[in-house]
Amino acid sequence: MKNSGKLIMLFTAFTVLIFLYSCNKNEDVSKNKIAITSTDDYLKIADAFSLAAEEEITTDDESLKSASLSSCLTVTIHENENGEFWPRSWTLDYGTENCECFLGNMKRGMIHVNLSDWWRNEGSERQITFEDFYMNDNKMEGVKTILNTGLNDAGNLTFLKKVADAKLTNPDGLVMTWECEKTSEQIEGGETLLFADDVWSVTGSGSGVNLDGNSYTMEITSALIYKNGCFYPLSGTIEIKTDGENSQTINYGEGECDKLITVTTDGVTETVEL
Repeated sequence: MKNSGKLIMLFTAFTVLIFLYSCNKNEDVSKNKIAITSTDDYLKIADAFSLAAEEEITTDDESLKSASLSSCLTVTIHENENGEFWPRSWTLDYGTENCECFLGNMKRGMIHVNLSDWWRNEGSERQITFEDFYMNDNKMEGVKTILNTGLNDAGNLTFLKKVADAKLTNPDGLVMTWECEKTSEQIEGGETLLFADDVWSVTGSGSGVNLDGNSYTMEITSALIYKNGCFYPLSGTIEIKTDGENSQTINYGEGECDKLITVTTDGVTETVEL
């Protein structure tokens, strides 16, 4: 009986040691796990849903007809059954195979755009959706809306831009989600109908779940300044916070139209080319 008791005690102690070792090992693995999601992935999902080219193509110019604008893109304007000009709707068809577009992006699939009224009229709303659409082999899903919110106290034209239920699915099947709400204010160029002299100030924030399954937020902490003709912001800062990771600060510089940003993480700053 005494020997039996000793064996039980030894077995119990051994089980506890194995349990503790297993816990410590799992903790070490968790600590040493390398995150899949990079700074570029955060910027990529925000840039993907900017859709600047698609917004510019779907203007309300009465002279624009359905046409093949390039080897990549066919634009179809859907006429209203009642013959009224508004609302307007377009289908942008990039085909079924990858085709190189602006900035070297490879696109395929379709984008649908609906515009309720002339884009400069207060209350007009543009809605953008996707149908089997891929950019750089990442499948894009979600809905983007752009609401003209009229002139602000400074007399500048403003828009409320929202992205809902958005996600990018990469070729490996990994998914990154995105929701955001931003305000765009036209701070220069409002006196003309030309796009070339437009300068915009953008504020707002977004959130989602990254490729590692962790929640994150992206907040514009200093307004992003965009000038027509320059794809990237001239200046401004974004703070990215991810569960279980150090925050990152993205700085677009002091007004130069270039591809350079600085990324600061845990006090260490590096320059990155987009």
